[in-house]
Amino acid sequence: MADPIENMTDWNQLKAMLDKKADETTGTKIDEAALLKHLHSRVKGQDTILQDVAKLIRLQAAKKQKDKPIANLLFLGPTGTGKTELAKAIAEYLFKDENAMLRFDCSELSGPESKNRLIGMPAGYISSEQGGQLTRPVMANPRRLILFDEIEKAYPPVFDLFLQLLGEGRLTEQGSGKVVNYTQCLFILTSNAHAEAIGKIQAEMTDYHEMLNAVKGELAEAKVFRPEILGRIDRVYVFRPLAGMVVAEIALLKISKLAREYGLEIEFVAPELIIRALMANEKVSRFGIRELERILADLFANQFVEAKEAGAKRVRVEVDEGNVRVTPAPNPASAS
Repeated sequence: MADPIENMTDWNQLKAMLDKKADETTGTKIDEAALLKHLHSRVKGQDTILQDVAKLIRLQAAKKQKDKPIANLLFLGPTGTGKTELAKAIAEYLFKDENAMLRFDCSELSGPESKNRLIGMPAGYISSEQGGQLTRPVMANPRRLILFDEIEKAYPPVFDLFLQLLGEGRLTEQGSGKVVNYTQCLFILTSNAHAEAIGKIQAEMTDYHEMLNAVKGELAEAKVFRPEILGRIDRVYVFRPLAGMVVAEIALLKISKLAREYGLEIEFVAPELIIRALMANEKVSRFGIRELERILADLFANQFVEAKEAGAKRVRVEVDEGNVRVTPAPNPASAS
């Protein structure tokens, strides 16, 4: 009996089209220079790391045969040095949306229920049909950056999931039994573990690669990570503490971001106000750069709202007898 679909299409042409589609979609071309420029626009004081990250992502994404995630990265260093900001910047560039990043705080994955939270309840249990917080979003959109903050705080059995994720790029959801593919994802793990010892190593060594090897040795001896987990990491990056001018640049970026949230563009910020914000941040330095955002909101948010309500689009942020003064700035087009 003849095959009923044998003459229904041009099979040679269809095969050629499918092969072309596979070539186009399996390997992804990344503009390394454009990616690096984007990372520099958001992350300050970590130039060596940014250059290597941009190169690694370009090379990994270009692979046509993928049997593991795009890359598995471990970010080490003290709070407030740009680890999470870099993850957001990568997600924004690769996936055109910072919200394509799934973020898990591992201090919240420290109990026996953590595994079920990530991959869903087993079949037969209440809520098993809802799936897991790590599986369902990737089923819906397989192109993700997945961030695990403070990885050392995770419940030990959760590390068994990491072995599968970072190695094979696959996980089985418990309730549905569906296999979820993570080979279009990029994983970033962060850790503040042994920050004091790592900081001492950083201070004593000027060569980055020697310092990196010493840090790996410190983590291995301290048994912070299981050897098989470290074996699945493509790169370990150690973030350096930020110097004064770098923090000032970050403050300016965050002031500009805060203004945009209120529909304003910044033309100028008085240096005295940046110093005031940095001094306030030093008093709560253990919270790092994260606390700087709250400090800046306290300083400027009210004035930004008032300026917006008054019809301003571009503003200057200055000091008037010790107080913050936000005034409209002429539009560049009208000024010219």
